[in-house]
Amino acid sequence: MPAPTNIIGAARQQTVFAVKETMRGAMAFPAAAAPLIIPAGYVDLSQNPSFTNSEEIKNSRDVLAQFQDAMLAGTFSIPIYARPDGTAGSVPMGDVLFESLLGSKAVSGGSAVVYSPAMSKPSFSLFAKRGHTVFFALGAVAETLRLSAKNKGAVLFEVGGSFMQMGWAGRDAVKTTATADATSVQVYDAKKYTVGAVIWNATKADKGVNGYTVTAVNTITNTLTLSTGVGAGGWTQDDIIEGYLPAGTSVGAPLESRKTSLTIGGITKSIKELSLSYDDKVKMLDDEITTNGYPTDYAENNRSVTGSLSSYFRQNDMAQFMDGIAGSEQAISLIVGDTAGKKLQIDMPRCKLQVPKVSANAPTLDVSIDYTALGTEGEDSITLTWK
Repeated sequence: MPAPTNIIGAARQQTVFAVKETMRGAMAFPAAAAPLIIPAGYVDLSQNPSFTNSEEIKNSRDVLAQFQDAMLAGTFSIPIYARPDGTAGSVPMGDVLFESLLGSKAVSGGSAVVYSPAMSKPSFSLFAKRGHTVFFALGAVAETLRLSAKNKGAVLFEVGGSFMQMGWAGRDAVKTTATADATSVQVYDAKKYTVGAVIWNATKADKGVNGYTVTAVNTITNTLTLSTGVGAGGWTQDDIIEGYLPAGTSVGAPLESRKTSLTIGGITKSIKELSLSYDDKVKMLDDEITTNGYPTDYAENNRSVTGSLSSYFRQNDMAQFMDGIAGSEQAISLIVGDTAGKKLQIDMPRCKLQVPKVSANAPTLDVSIDYTALGTEGEDSITLTWK
C-alpha cells in the first residue's frame, strides 16, 4: 500500500485560481504563470444533492426510501484583500472575480482598469487546493461582494457566488505499474477523483505539459482514463498521484485601510466606517432536466447596491436629517491608496440617503446613514477603478 496512506490535510496549504470561461460550464484551466488568488482567510465551496421522500404507503412511520434529485447549484465564498498590481493599467488580484461580479471590464493601458455593471455576467472556473485535495467548480459566477472600510488593517472583500458543477482530485497511489504513454492508470481508490480533474505523478514530478486530465473514472476497477499518455519511464506502483495546479504568480500587495478618503457630494468627510453590499445574483437553472444532471446555464437578475456610513455625531450633521427626509441624492466616492498603480476608487454617482440614526457610544454620540446606489441611465450605479 502507498505511504503515507491517510494523511491529514493542513489548513495552511491553500492555492486558489479563477479562470474566465469561454463557454459557461466548460473548464478553463490555469496556465503555468496564471495569477494566484491569495485568500485572506479560507476559501469555501460546496455542492450537495437533494432527495425526495418516497410517497409509497406502508405500515411504518419511518421513511423507507428516498430518490435523488437533479443536483442543485453549488456555492462558494472567498475573502480577499484589495491587491492592485502596482502598475497603473494592469489588472488587480481577483480580476476574474470582479469581472464576473459586475459584468464588464475596460483596460486603459498605463492608466486604469475599470469594472462596471453590465447586462451579462461571465462565468469562470474556480480551483482551490485545500491540503491534499484540489477541488474545482465549473460555471462559477460571482454574485455578492461585502466591503467594510475602516482605519485598521487592509481593505477586505468578501466575495460569494454559485456554480454549476464541482469536482475533485485527491491523493492516492498507483496500484499497477503503467508503462510510458499509457492512457489508463489503476489506483487504489478511484473515488478520490472525478471526471475533469487534472492530476500529476508527484513522486516522479511528471505533470506532462500542464497536468493530465482525467476523462473517465471506473470505481469498480479503480482505473483512471487520461487525456494523454503518461511520461517516459511510466508510472510505478505506489507512485503518489495528486491533483495538479501550476505554481502561478502573485499579484501586487494589499491596500491599507488607513489610506482611505471619502467624499459625499464632492465634499470630503471624516468617517469611522463605510460598508458596501453589492448583490447581483443569478438564477441557476437547476430545475431543468439535463443530460449530466447538473445546471448548465444561468439567468441574470436585478442588482442591488446598498451600504451605510458611520461617523461621530457633529452639530453640522443635523442638516443630513432634512436631506434624508427630502430623499436627497448625493454622489459617494471612496479612494484607497495614494500612489499611482496602487489605488482603488469606488464611485457611486447617485446615492439615495436615508434619515440618519444617532446612537450612544460613550463618551460620544455616533451617527450612521444608510444609502442605496441608483443607476442613472442604467448599468452605471457603481464602478470599481484600479489606477
